[in-house]
Amino acid sequence: MKSLFITLLFITSFVIGNAQQTPLEKFDKDIKNNKITLYILGGIASRHYPGEKDFQTKYKLHYHDFGCIAPANLSFYKDYNFLVLTHLKNIFGNEWKKDIRKDILGWEEWQKKN
Repeated sequence: MKSLFITLLFITSFVIGNAQQTPLEKFDKDIKNNKITLYILGGIASRHYPGEKDFQTKYKLHYHDFGCIAPANLSFYKDYNFLVLTHLKNIFGNEWKKDIRKDILGWEEWQKKN
């Protein structure tokens, strides 16, 4: 029970902390701190794909999988992902698209627009 409480407290503080800033503010901060993240809404168990670590190293970012628990502000993370994807396109052209995980939040929608 104690671990459940700690987990819920962590999740709540994470959601509240990010709700106080816009996706653009978070992105700008993450760029400055070299902590770019792409968010994934996965399932019960995290999935790892061949080449995933190489992609994260090459493009200086990391994936964060929420698992099966969607954050309350899902659109915040989708909008943040759009900023990251646009950044990747501006810096690296289209080279990265073949290796990125296709299950990140908003990938298909972003692809249609770009």
